[in-house]
Amino acid sequence: QALADAAEFIRAQQKARGCTPRGTAGYCPVVTFGGSYPGFLSAMMRLRYSAVVDAAYSASAPMRFYTQQVQQYDYYSIVSRSAERAVPGCVKAVRTALDEVLAFIRNNTIEESTKKLGFCQPLPAYVAQDKEELISELMLTVEQAFAGLNMANYPPGPDTGMSQTCQSFVKATDLLSPVADLLKSQTPSLGGKAVLRTHADSASCFDLETFRPAGKDGRVRCGDWSGCGSGHDGEMWDYQTCTFEVEHIGLNGKTDMFPPHPWTLDWLKDHCSTRFDARPAPYELQQNWGFSREDLKATATKIIFTNGLNDGWSAGGFLTDVDAASGLITLNMPNGAHHSDLSHDLPSDKDTPDVAAARANATVILRQWLREIKHDSVDVLV
Repeated sequence: QALADAAEFIRAQQKARGCTPRGTAGYCPVVTFGGSYPGFLSAMMRLRYSAVVDAAYSASAPMRFYTQQVQQYDYYSIVSRSAERAVPGCVKAVRTALDEVLAFIRNNTIEESTKKLGFCQPLPAYVAQDKEELISELMLTVEQAFAGLNMANYPPGPDTGMSQTCQSFVKATDLLSPVADLLKSQTPSLGGKAVLRTHADSASCFDLETFRPAGKDGRVRCGDWSGCGSGHDGEMWDYQTCTFEVEHIGLNGKTDMFPPHPWTLDWLKDHCSTRFDARPAPYELQQNWGFSREDLKATATKIIFTNGLNDGWSAGGFLTDVDAASGLITLNMPNGAHHSDLSHDLPSDKDTPDVAAARANATVILRQWLREIKHDSVDVLV
């Protein structure tokens, strides 16, 4: 429905601007842009509404997650490599600290454990009497914290949240303290994902309740193990990952820095049944829309896919050209994080050369496509 609404909006805007049909001198070309899940939607607008959208820019789009072609441990393996790249020794330090946390919880009461780790009291009822539930919620909170730090880890350097957090783990003498500090530095965002507070703004305690998605039996460990987010936004994303947008994201404790916790479809089915009386349909979206590499080669043209290779979501991106002859082009940025090329910050001298080059190359490609579409006109409606 979102795609149909966008197509209707585009047509209305073209009409309001006096644009004439495609192929005529007064035509207004349309290019869609998006990063992350909107990057996926941007590509789908070009695929599904090619009569409306002339080209698409799809940054950090999880295409292969939704074709079910990603191995479950790939995501957090990249997140962990990003952490180790930020601060050597980070992976070992985080793994050691989390092992210590698990041992502390199992050897102490829930009240003692949560007070030591800085949880706000009283605890939500569902974890107050269940250590395994507490551990699951705690570990997913830590995992999604690092997932968020990974997405924002650009430009790489000592000032990023990832670098600062890794430094706190590497330098810690009390192994529980960096975990408690990380929890208290988290704050739910309106967009769903947790974001990092500055040290000065850290909360006095970690309020688990505020991180839960809304609705029946909401859990931090939701359908998306990179984190669904809180409140109604988190509930909606949890539902999407319980239906068509199934994501295989698990942990093995070997290629990543977190305690082993394999993802299974049976777990997801149980979760989704309890939450929404829904049943995951992992292959249905791909079967209906056809956006695998092979399908795109046969049916699509003029889509730019970009990937920050320092981003966990690049595990689900197209890392090579799908079909350069048809304009299905990939631009990779070794230093890029999550859609760093579409950053909220304007291009500056802080950008790494690879991200600057990707933007420049994309600009050349888009200009060429627009010339082909508009016969040397550059009036673009985005």
